[in-house]
Amino acid sequence: MKYAALIVLCCVALPTAAEPARWQIDYAASHLGFTAEQAGAKFDGEFKSFDADVRFDPNALGDSSAKVQVKTTSVATSNDERDGILRGTGWFESEKYPQATFSAHEFTKSGEGFSAKGELEMRTVRVPVTFQFTLTQTGGRVELKGTAKLDRLALGLGLGDWADTKWIGKDVDVTVTLVGTR
Repeated sequence: MKYAALIVLCCVALPTAAEPARWQIDYAASHLGFTAEQAGAKFDGEFKSFDADVRFDPNALGDSSAKVQVKTTSVATSNDERDGILRGTGWFESEKYPQATFSAHEFTKSGEGFSAKGELEMRTVRVPVTFQFTLTQTGGRVELKGTAKLDRLALGLGLGDWADTKWIGKDVDVTVTLVGTR
């Protein structure tokens, strides 16, 4: 009986790993962009409004997490007509689904950087996404730079006439720069 009490006491007294602190993101210095293809020509775009809850520590990968909520209404490609189409039916459907969410809870060291495995939810579709990134730290300032490749058809983006990859490329390259402190 004494040993059982001692084991219980030891288990209660053991420290538990704490989740890394939430980064304070400098949104003015951060960027969430993408490159896609229309009629054989590449074009760049960005989401001007997003919220990133990043709790990443390279020394505590198992306790790290990230959740990025993107306002789909904030898409901007330097072409008002295309932006309207992207917000509309068969694409983001921003009026009904005003945000897309990427969540990651599995981080690994990967070559010169890191890999985050997560899930992207857009409208009612969820797909696995692997995000590759590097991290630089200077004092308390951190800068994360990363990329992911998305399949727009797997996300159900560009339905009907837009589904033909002859006119709209299937792959979308996402680029992310997050600057902040932790």
